[in-house]
Amino acid sequence: MVPWLLLLVAAADLVALKTGRLDHPPELLAVLFGLAAIAFVVRWGRLIYSLATGSRRGRRLGELLAISGLLLALAGGSANWLLSLQGYVILVEGESVALHGGGQLQDFTTGPLARLEEMGVTMTLGELELVPTGEGRFYPASRIRVETAGETPVELEVTPQTEAAYGPLRFHQGAFGFAPRIVILEGEDPGREVFNRVVPFLTRREGESGIGFDGSFELETEGLRVEGMVDLVSLDEGMRGHATLRLAVDKTGRPLGEGGLLPGQFATVDEGYRVGFVDLQRWSEIVVSRRNFGLLVFIGGGLALVGGLFWALAAWRRW
Repeated sequence: MVPWLLLLVAAADLVALKTGRLDHPPELLAVLFGLAAIAFVVRWGRLIYSLATGSRRGRRLGELLAISGLLLALAGGSANWLLSLQGYVILVEGESVALHGGGQLQDFTTGPLARLEEMGVTMTLGELELVPTGEGRFYPASRIRVETAGETPVELEVTPQTEAAYGPLRFHQGAFGFAPRIVILEGEDPGREVFNRVVPFLTRREGESGIGFDGSFELETEGLRVEGMVDLVSLDEGMRGHATLRLAVDKTGRPLGEGGLLPGQFATVDEGYRVGFVDLQRWSEIVVSRRNFGLLVFIGGGLALVGGLFWALAAWRRW
């Protein structure tokens, strides 16, 4: 019973960590699963010996199959953790990032035996396409280019439903949004430039299926606060038309003006300010991870289930 008790304790600890009931270093969980694996290996060896020398081999064979499946699943799960690499990066269209060493990735985590040299690639976001699915709905499709020094770049596409692979790396679609370039001028043409920057707008859920994109920023030196929203209603069915940027400008709590702008347009608000919508870019969050051994875990789990059922049948039939 020792192997099964250790496995039960390790599984309970994993559930407690996932649900937030416990908080401790993951190495402790690895030790628990390691002890369970060692105990199962010992039991596996004893079963092999007893199959060759004992009687009623049915029950032993069933237990052997179940333990073999569990060891296979534990090996796959351990490899996933030991070799894991995962993080994400946010890129605007046309922007590149070198993944070497993972220093450019946010929330970058690695396993104890992770090989950082596997991250030796450069990734470029070529285009973020919003693919319509009907009834005003759409999904993002990021077209990325991945290359290694001295090799031909590879074009890949990721969506919320599909991932892309390059060597041991896997790329997944994360969040996405728009990044308008907003310019604020003061005074007569050409005027004093107060603000000129690309502002990433965040994705916001609207109802059960709708999505909006909005953002805001403040200029403390001017006392200005600008709130904006990208209006997708003005886009055509292919999501390639010109979106409208709706802005509201306040100064120390007093509204100076609000309205919609198309790319390239400027509008005058109170107190001599002019607000312009110069360009609109799209940004995409690409999640980067290492390929895992999920298939190995799945096969091991299936083998353990078959072995467990045969074990129970053999015990019932006294095989």
